[in-house]
Amino acid sequence: MFVIGDKIRLRYTGMRAEIVEDHLDGSYTILDDEDEETIAFVEDIVLADHFEHIEVSEIQKSVKKKIKTPKLQKLSTEEMFFSKSQLEQKFHSTTSPTLSSKKGEEKEATFKFPTIRPTKPTDKGCFLVFLPISATDYSIYLVNDTAASFGFEFRMFLQQEVVHGLDKVIPAYDFFAIGEFKQPQFNDAPTMVLTCPRLQFEKKIKLKFKKFNRSYQEVPLMGLESYAYTVFESFPPKANATGMLQDYTANHHGNKAFVLRPVNRYYKRLNLMEHASFDVELDLHAENLVNDTSEFLPGELFSLQLEVLEKFLQKALTLGIKEVYIIHGIGTGKLKEGVSKHLRFRDGVKDYQNSFHNKYGFGATVVKLR
Repeated sequence: MFVIGDKIRLRYTGMRAEIVEDHLDGSYTILDDEDEETIAFVEDIVLADHFEHIEVSEIQKSVKKKIKTPKLQKLSTEEMFFSKSQLEQKFHSTTSPTLSSKKGEEKEATFKFPTIRPTKPTDKGCFLVFLPISATDYSIYLVNDTAASFGFEFRMFLQQEVVHGLDKVIPAYDFFAIGEFKQPQFNDAPTMVLTCPRLQFEKKIKLKFKKFNRSYQEVPLMGLESYAYTVFESFPPKANATGMLQDYTANHHGNKAFVLRPVNRYYKRLNLMEHASFDVELDLHAENLVNDTSEFLPGELFSLQLEVLEKFLQKALTLGIKEVYIIHGIGTGKLKEGVSKHLRFRDGVKDYQNSFHNKYGFGATVVKLR
């Protein structure tokens, strides 16, 4: 009656699915719209084109007759997929009850913001983490639990349209927020794409509500449990086809103005591809990178400086340059420390040293490349 590839609907739930295997005994393996495989019987399915409405099974009818209460409580989406004990555990992990001082008033549950307690590295890989910041909102974090820093491009798609993007460098054993996600956006076919161009690696994550809730796990470095997806387990990750993110973006969103690209605010002098010669000196002072430093928070400037450094190193290695100078100044020492940490785990760096130099004093680091 049904063949492989048929689009079907389940009579008693209305769920959409596709037949992927015929067991020749009146049962089929079906793949639902959340990429979950399950078994369905011929009497429980109907071709999608012939589906009219959700039917009530005999079992459902008998259950209704046994219910004595006049009103049925409508189950939420979470109550449909989780047991009572799982829901209680989830509730207590994200909320804290507040008791009213007035007699007769009911308890009110207030959201408890998760506390990040940085932990020691465990070298478990790279993760995309969705940290609850309210009952319906999440901060998206990238967690790099590896001994290497790397540049990445992040894009978030809703209904195949780019709504957010970011190009940055993440240091070794570090994590930071790269975006936000709202629970209602589960209805907009959300897709997260993270690409590491230098590594020829790309990871595409399609968010499905059921799988999202099953992703709850312990997160390395952050010292808490949250919703997390593994990007890769070891560095360097296995390379895959290049250009996928660019193609995906071009095919689904022609207007790139919607992509937030902080790198476009670089001082144009650093666009090395436009220069015929390569300057072996890189001055990371903020006033050399942006036109107006007041438009940036200190943390943004620091991230920008490390990203400029990474792009500079990439170009130097591509051209076969053997020695470069990174000018970071003295100041508070934060930028110098950030440069040192980045170089420590950077592939292609043979040696680096911050010692007195006749031209730079102690305000620069000499880097020898392989």
